[in-house]
Amino acid sequence: MTPASALDVAVAAARAGAAELVSAAGGDLEISYKDARANLVTVADRRSQDAVTSVIRRAFPGHAIVGEEGSAGDPEATDVWYVDPLDGTTNFAHGLPFFCVSVALRSAGRTVAAVVYDVPRDEMFAATLGGGATRDGEPLSVSGVRRLDRALVVAQAQSVDPGEIRAYAELVERLMSVAGGLRSLGSPALTLCAIAAGRLEAYCEHAMDAWDIAAGQLILEEAGGLVTRFDGVPHRTADRADVVASNGFIHSQLLAALKGATIP
Repeated sequence: MTPASALDVAVAAARAGAAELVSAAGGDLEISYKDARANLVTVADRRSQDAVTSVIRRAFPGHAIVGEEGSAGDPEATDVWYVDPLDGTTNFAHGLPFFCVSVALRSAGRTVAAVVYDVPRDEMFAATLGGGATRDGEPLSVSGVRRLDRALVVAQAQSVDPGEIRAYAELVERLMSVAGGLRSLGSPALTLCAIAAGRLEAYCEHAMDAWDIAAGQLILEEAGGLVTRFDGVPHRTADRADVVASNGFIHSQLLAALKGATIP
């Protein structure tokens, strides 16, 4: 297996998942909730997960798959795919066109291939480790903005936990005091790709899982950006983490603004 061959499979898997999302849109989504009100899941999530898993398992039966809607394969495998079959479920369920399929392969502890497919815009973001990042085959590069007070920043949260809500409110207050603009978009993977494409400058969020950010992180880093924890240490594992992502130029300013922020 090479990163290029894995990337081809990731692209095919993302397109297969996207086809299920398109098919389900406008129909009965069979919405259920993982908590009281904020974390919903639809039949489209599950169908997309099944489609993505099927493509990967056919190509690499010895690999493991860890997805937001389920896992497959040997949990001890050194090659593990992290899949979010519908990143931006709430957006999708409301007909808001900002959602994607996110697929990443980590091999021996490093993310080596990644795809984020923006379904509504039909944009395919992709990267291999050391091979650069692209959107529809064209090279990506982060913006050149070097001042936080001129930067467009994303901060978001999806929780019913009072402590996490308070931490998010504090995060928003800190960022609105220093950034050029603040948004909450509802799809971590697409947000990271937007930074890679120079459409945004930064993103902060607590408690992110690998299926949320692994693909977008590689795409952003290959486009020249940076992803760390809130303490500034580079995020290199598949563990849940509080993440700060940026175009790199404003990263130190962003970390300084977040210093001492409450961690839920």
